[in-house]
Amino acid sequence: MLKTKIKVGSYYELKLNNDRKIAFAVMYGFDSGKNKDIYALMMYTSKKCFEFPIQKHLFDKWIDEGRIKEITSDEALAYVI
Repeated sequence: MLKTKIKVGSYYELKLNNDRKIAFAVMYGFDSGKNKDIYALMMYTSKKCFEFPIQKHLFDKWIDEGRIKEITSDEALAYVI
């Protein structure tokens, strides 16, 4: 099976410790320069959405722990509704 990679414009589902799930999208990222391997995530919950930065190594750690799954835009919309 292919390893999930962080991609700008993609949607993901993150499993939290208490079996809750949060959907987020990768809005933009930097591949070079001072902010290399930093990405901006937009998280969606039923009450609000918010943006925050994440480093690539944290995303990779979540993948290794089996907490990340790529989802479709329709599935992400279901989190908001």
